[in-house]
Amino acid sequence: MNETTPNAEPPKPRAERRPFQFGLSTLLLIMTLFAVLAAALAGMVRRHAGISTMPAGFFVLMAVAAPMAAMIVASLLRAAVKWMRRR
Repeated sequence: MNETTPNAEPPKPRAERRPFQFGLSTLLLIMTLFAVLAAALAGMVRRHAGISTMPAGFFVLMAVAAPMAAMIVASLLRAAVKWMRRR
């Protein structure tokens, strides 16, 4: 026998998120990353043309370290938000 109570609510569907949906903070982080990488590329091009006085290693280091630094900052911000919600 299947007995259902008349007051039982049907399960609510979970809110579906569309793929590639993001907020302004994510967009800011991504654009900052691309700006740093573009600056590194521009520095390498200027160095190759003989215009820049900066060593080439600086621009290579900046191009390699920028994505890692962005991920570290994003994870720290996410951890801080989780910590603040608990309090």
